[in-house]
Amino acid sequence: MFSVIHEGGHALYDMNSDDSLAYTNLDGGVSMGIHESQSRFYENLLGRSRAFAQLVLPTLQSSFPGKLDSCTAEDLYRAINKVEPSLIRVEADEVTYALHVMVRYELEKRVMSDELEVKDLPREWNRLYKEYLGVDVPSDKEGVLQDSHWSGGAIGYFPSYALGSAYGAQFLRKMRETVDVEGCLKTGNFAPINDWNRENIWKHGCTYTPGELLDRVLGEKFDPFVFTDYLEKKYGEIYGL
Repeated sequence: MFSVIHEGGHALYDMNSDDSLAYTNLDGGVSMGIHESQSRFYENLLGRSRAFAQLVLPTLQSSFPGKLDSCTAEDLYRAINKVEPSLIRVEADEVTYALHVMVRYELEKRVMSDELEVKDLPREWNRLYKEYLGVDVPSDKEGVLQDSHWSGGAIGYFPSYALGSAYGAQFLRKMRETVDVEGCLKTGNFAPINDWNRENIWKHGCTYTPGELLDRVLGEKFDPFVFTDYLEKKYGEIYGL
């Protein structure tokens, strides 16, 4: 479900460039960091929220008869926000996700600077997963081969996921100044949320650099502490910290 929501965020961004930019070099997303801000925004900032859990639970219960009958919206919210070290990046929670990105980034830097040979990637991958996440990697299928990015030539892409998560937190904070985000989620009316993203982000395509877009939308520079504050508040409440 979250993978579908994630890719849907990408699709919304790409499909909503202003028509005047069609068939030009300015059509589409301006950077993969901004692109991932949209996918991670819908997947996590909205999709893993308490309000969305309330909205989607009846659909899940009807889709899986007998499996979730005793589950409450609060149960679902806490289940989809369980924090624990894991093997698979796309299944990771918001708190530990960036550690998966860090493993890949450190390995990419070493390979590209000739400090590490490709044949040694599995060994170093497994070592860093143990060091960063405290987990043992049982196989390369669940380890170094789990992503398609490197085999597809997308070297240096992974940091855009972490960057996008942080961008998204700033966008959400700004959006809440004029949009009742929680109210939209509870009723399933995504139009005000989508309209805000379309007006402020999507329609501009590549007209502005990422920095210029942030200045224009937020009136401030990129601030990663907005994201860490979001994590501390959300998960502090969930875990009673």
